[in-house]
Amino acid sequence: MDNLIVARMQKFTVEDLMRCILGLQEIEIRIYFELLDMKEATVMEIAERVDRDRTTVQKALRSLMNCGLVEREKITEKSGFKYVYRPVEFKEVKEKMEKLLDEWYLSVKEWLKKY
Repeated sequence: MDNLIVARMQKFTVEDLMRCILGLQEIEIRIYFELLDMKEATVMEIAERVDRDRTTVQKALRSLMNCGLVEREKITEKSGFKYVYRPVEFKEVKEKMEKLLDEWYLSVKEWLKKY
């Protein structure tokens, strides 16, 4: 039984962990990694890169900002302003996931002691 569990765990990808630990959806994960590659981008630049409409990308970016994975800066231009999005370094994301996983592990361990 333990070998089966270990074998399943070895098949996990970073994306699987981000879905499980951070509760992210596929598009949010894809946008985060595209943004890591791009360094910074506007909504429209990201939308073109991931081949999704602007509103889908805006919603995903809002979710990523709420999770602390993306930062937004308002840039003033002659004709108004635009927002530029930048990803948080992946090292910080890994640290965040590790902390959340540790907290979950401790809470599950406490829960199991009750039974």
